[in-house]
Amino acid sequence: MHFSEEQLKEIEQMAGLFFSPADIADNLQLNAEDSERFIALIEIKDPHVYLPFRRGRLKTEAELRESIKMAAMNGSSPAQGMMIQFYKDSQ
Repeated sequence: MHFSEEQLKEIEQMAGLFFSPADIADNLQLNAEDSERFIALIEIKDPHVYLPFRRGRLKTEAELRESIKMAAMNGSSPAQGMMIQFYKDSQ
């Protein structure tokens, strides 16, 4: 299964908005067989499709964590708790 550069960028963008692999396959207008194959490639972490998918999710997660960090630094107790949990989860 081969995707164009434009499709790979779309996968990354949609993953960054936390769309599921199935939703991304629908948006790419894949037929049922290709949709199943696309989802399987994500699940087995095939680098051609998984890396753009993962990169999109990680970029957005980093942006969210940066926002949470700023809120924590400005005294938000819930944000501080989240940052502590992020720290613990990273150990």
